[in-house]
Amino acid sequence: MSGVDITLQAHSDKFDPDDEKWLAQEAELLADLRSEVEGVRREMVASPGDKGFVDSIIMAVVSGGALSAALTCLQAWLSRDRTRRIELAWTVDGREEKIVLSGTGIDKDALDRLTQLVQARLER
Repeated sequence: MSGVDITLQAHSDKFDPDDEKWLAQEAELLADLRSEVEGVRREMVASPGDKGFVDSIIMAVVSGGALSAALTCLQAWLSRDRTRRIELAWTVDGREEKIVLSGTGIDKDALDRLTQLVQARLER
């Protein structure tokens, strides 16, 4: 059974990326994910179009239950502050796909596509 690595980057319209309050909120998200999903880690990931790296959370999703737990955790975290958003990215057949979840609304179609992708990958 193979899994899917999903790269997650959290953003805020309210806080500067280096603001201590925002860093605490990101740490809370990481702790919440780690308590719900195995295979969650923090890594520096190359930023497309930039020369630098971005601190990202990587979720190695190896089951439908893990994906469901992760999405529930993300939705709960987003619902606490409507200025938050989360960018999820993954690679399919050599190309990167992305969706953005925001505190003002969760795109059900995008989540359904991600769920279908993970299920198809897990069935291989």
